[in-house]
Amino acid sequence: MSGECLAAIPNSCEHWLRGWGLIDFDFLPDEAKDKDQYRAPATQALEGHLKKHAIEFQRQTIPAPEKSDPDKRAQLEAVKRWFHDAWRRIEPKLRTSIVEGISVFLSLFDDNPKVKRIFCPPKECYDTEANADDKYGKPLPSFSWLIETDKVCALNFPIGMNPGLAKAIGVMMKLDFERAVLNRVPQIEAHPEQYFRQVFFICDEYQYFATVGENEPTGDEKFLSLSRQPKCIPIIATQSISSLKSSLPGETWRTLLQTFRTKIFLALSDDFSAKIASELCVKEDQLKIGYNLSETGHDTHVSLLTGKAQSNRANLTTSKTYYQQSDYRFDMKTFTELRNAQSVTIAYDGLNPMPPMFCYLKPYFNDPNKSYFRQAADGEL
Repeated sequence: MSGECLAAIPNSCEHWLRGWGLIDFDFLPDEAKDKDQYRAPATQALEGHLKKHAIEFQRQTIPAPEKSDPDKRAQLEAVKRWFHDAWRRIEPKLRTSIVEGISVFLSLFDDNPKVKRIFCPPKECYDTEANADDKYGKPLPSFSWLIETDKVCALNFPIGMNPGLAKAIGVMMKLDFERAVLNRVPQIEAHPEQYFRQVFFICDEYQYFATVGENEPTGDEKFLSLSRQPKCIPIIATQSISSLKSSLPGETWRTLLQTFRTKIFLALSDDFSAKIASELCVKEDQLKIGYNLSETGHDTHVSLLTGKAQSNRANLTTSKTYYQQSDYRFDMKTFTELRNAQSVTIAYDGLNPMPPMFCYLKPYFNDPNKSYFRQAADGEL
C-alpha cells in the first residue's frame, strides 16, 4: 500500500505550485476529480510543508500497482474511461434524471435502519481479520458456494412491511441465484467424471417475482428453458394464470408458462384461468350419445274446440345414436368445481409427457398410509 496527498489547488494557476514551493514534490493533476486538485506521494516533508503554508489537503491510501489484482485494476481503469469519456459528456439534465432514478431506488435501503444494517453492512463486515468474531455481522456467501455446499437459502421479508423493497430484493436474489446455477454448465461439461448434485428453486407467490426478458438476454423463461442442463428443479406456485398474466407485459406470460413441463391445477375461480387450463388439456375424440324424438300423424285437421292440429292416428318415434366429437378433455366447469385436495395434472415423467389426468392429493400432515377416499369419508380433508 502507498499513500498520496490530495491538495486543493486551482489547475489554471500552476504558478501557485512554484510560489508555494510545491514544484519539487512531484504533484500531478488528480484525474478522479474535476481537475481542481493535485496529488503527490505522501511524505513527512510534504505534510509539514502543506501545514506550514496552511494549504488544505487530505491523505488517502491507495494499493500499490505491483501488489493489486490486475483484473480489478483493469476494471478500475474501465470505470475511469467510462466516467471521463462517456458519463461526463452526457448533458446535465439527462445525468440528473438518471441519478434521480437511481437515488429513488437506493433510498429504499437507507430509510429503515434494520434494512440498512442487513443489506448495507459496514466495510469491516467483509474483512476476515476485523470481523473474525462476526461482530459486524456474518456476510452472505455467494450462491455458487451455497449451491455446491448443500445449503438452503431462504428470503424472510414480509411483503406487508414494504412491498416495493420486498419485491426488489426478491427479484435480485432470484436473478443472482439463476446466474449462479447457469454458471454450473461449463463446470459440469469440464468435469464429466464429477457428480454434481441437483438444485431446487422453490418460489411461492411467484407472480410477485416473475420477470421476462423478451428481447433481453436475461429472463425467467430463458433460465427455465436451460435449467435441466445445470440440474435445477424449479417448483413454482402462483395464485392463478390471471395473476401471472397481470404482472407481465403483453403476451410474455405464454412464453413463461410453456417452460413448465408439469402443471398442477387446483380449483380456479376466474374464467380466464379456467379457460386457459382447459385449453392446455387439449381436445380429444369423445363418444357422445344423441337422442331424437319425433311424432307423426295421419289425417290431421284443426280442432274446432281448441284451434290446434290433431290427428286420430299418430306415431311417436324415439331414436338413440352414438357419434364421436372432438371436445376438451376437461371443461371449464371441471376446474371451477374441484374440491379440496383434488387437481387436474399435466405431468411429465422426464422422458415423455403424460396425458392430463384427474389426481387426488393427500396433505403431508395426514397419515400417508391412509387413502384419499378414506380421509375424505372421515372428514380429514
